[in-house]
Amino acid sequence: MKHSSSVSRLLAAAASARPAEAAPQRPPEDKAPGLSLRLTHTSLSIGSDGVTRQTRYQDRMVRRANVVWLERELPPALAEHEAHAGPEHTGPHAGHAHDEARGAPLLLRRVGDEVQVQSVLRERRRVIDVEPAHQGNVGYGGSWAAAYWLIDPAALARMERLGRSGGVEHYRLRNGERTTLVDWDVRGQYARRIEQHDAHGLSRQLLTAEIIPTPAPLPWDALAGYGRGDYSDLLD
Repeated sequence: MKHSSSVSRLLAAAASARPAEAAPQRPPEDKAPGLSLRLTHTSLSIGSDGVTRQTRYQDRMVRRANVVWLERELPPALAEHEAHAGPEHTGPHAGHAHDEARGAPLLLRRVGDEVQVQSVLRERRRVIDVEPAHQGNVGYGGSWAAAYWLIDPAALARMERLGRSGGVEHYRLRNGERTTLVDWDVRGQYARRIEQHDAHGLSRQLLTAEIIPTPAPLPWDALAGYGRGDYSDLLD
């Protein structure tokens, strides 16, 4: 459940761009509106062999003050198959809990300057604390800002502001042959759309976010009674 690679490249490229005027400031997490979003990731690339490769997947995100829940949305047929197969019969390494954790929901909490990362193994009714050395294995890319706002608002300060329409501010960054476009929802304080493409039409990455109903109860409130463990325990 990796975050879009376009976000990471955007942050790196924005660091060397010239600041724009009137860019949004990063709001405090405890003041940002609560959100439930469906995140759709798509990518297209054409290789030197002439083969076009496309990927698409969706995650569900729930955001509250200093808390983010991320969970992959499976197609109904696949979800039904996984439910009937059970954890001991799924995946290329059936029975290995650390492989199970790679696709499990993530619960992120910001406590002071630290981010606590937990992987939720529903079938085992366990919440796994993931140490920094292993957080990449479960899909956390290391950027709290990218998880919370989908892009760090500070990066927008180094992009060209194209204008505003319907409560959305539009930004562009050109870095060599790559262009990044961002639609920033001012009221909701998140990126509705992040697109990155090259000048030759050989690659394109797109992340879109749409509001969805908030689950009840909130996902982390449904974890009462779950056991606890450490990721290192799964490697034994």
